[in-house]
Amino acid sequence: MLERRPSVDDPRGAAAFAGSGILIGLSSIHWREAWKYGMRAWRYCQQDCGHAIAAVGYAAAALGWQTRLIFSAADDEVAALLGLDRQGNFRSAAAAAAEKEAPDALLWVGDPDARPDLEHLLQILPRNQEDGEWHGHTNHLGRAHVPWPDIDSIHRITHKPRTYESHEAAPPHPAHIPLQGNPATDLNFSRIARPRRSAINFDGTTRIPAAAFLNMLTCLMARRNVPPWNALASSPAMVHPVILVHRVTGLKPGLYMLLRNPEILPDMKEAMHAEWLWQKTGPDYLPLYLLRSHDLCDVAKAICCHQNIAADSCFALGMLAQFEAALDEPWRYRHLFWECGMLGHVLYLEAEAAGIRATGIGCFFDDEMHALLGIEDHSWQSLYHFTVGSAVDDPRLSTLPPYDVRAWLPSP
Repeated sequence: MLERRPSVDDPRGAAAFAGSGILIGLSSIHWREAWKYGMRAWRYCQQDCGHAIAAVGYAAAALGWQTRLIFSAADDEVAALLGLDRQGNFRSAAAAAAEKEAPDALLWVGDPDARPDLEHLLQILPRNQEDGEWHGHTNHLGRAHVPWPDIDSIHRITHKPRTYESHEAAPPHPAHIPLQGNPATDLNFSRIARPRRSAINFDGTTRIPAAAFLNMLTCLMARRNVPPWNALASSPAMVHPVILVHRVTGLKPGLYMLLRNPEILPDMKEAMHAEWLWQKTGPDYLPLYLLRSHDLCDVAKAICCHQNIAADSCFALGMLAQFEAALDEPWRYRHLFWECGMLGHVLYLEAEAAGIRATGIGCFFDDEMHALLGIEDHSWQSLYHFTVGSAVDDPRLSTLPPYDVRAWLPSP
């Protein structure tokens, strides 16, 4: 559901959009995660932001629209456009104590060549009731709080200033990457997205064909104007999956690497164990490499905080990010997590389309993952883990029909 923020009576407001699209803002409330996860909450909020960017991109594409991240926007500008910096949002005593929202991202949905000018929008924001109205108000989530000063610290350090739009070229890929899907069994988007759930347990026996596995990996490759990667159309791929294959028919169990930017192969080889095979695997258009053949179920479980879901799946993976960018410009640390979340969202939907399920793993031992790979510095860092397999439902949980849109529609 969307909440409308300002109503701009100034006619320049309509001119800024001119029917070309809509601007969607995303924000996070760290305490909504921190009450349960403590210091990890900040990281989870960033990953969730990536999932949200992908969800918007997919939904927009289903309606024939393109999505673009407004890359240049500063955090202060996002806060101003969403009204997150306005005390006037608080309309009650309870809401006055509401937890502060952190600005995340602005997404433009519509004509990618007709994005509104940020400076223009900031100039016409309503400053008082005569200029226009702000809608909605914050709600108070809880009375008791536990301070996590490290969350406040990393929030300050990764504050994003105004930046220029990135003109970096996306990594080179073939103009057409064939998928392995069967047109006779293709599903429409709603039948994939609406019933999507996070798996709780896997059966530990199901195998998937190599064609389904390779199709999932193909969808992780960034391609222009293809969701969800169209949102990052001008940015190179910075996150690369390290895959622990357990049960894929036609592939040896073992450690694999998908290079979403094939040009980084020399750097990746130099950063890891010298004895890795780097054996090209799969179709020519997919930069997938076998590093070592071995049963890694126990290794996957140990890395993922000893959780069975990492071992009982068809495959598990860690997302390895190019960390130098974040060391030079700390705000890019958030964007790396966003890209991880987007990769996870692709896996969720592609697993659903293949008749299985996926789940994100937020608890993992990154140093153990780095030791497995032979990474000894901070050039590459594991930021998010995921696992895909055949789900086992918990009978103690009930499932309700998803997204009954009729409940949201006004009465005739």
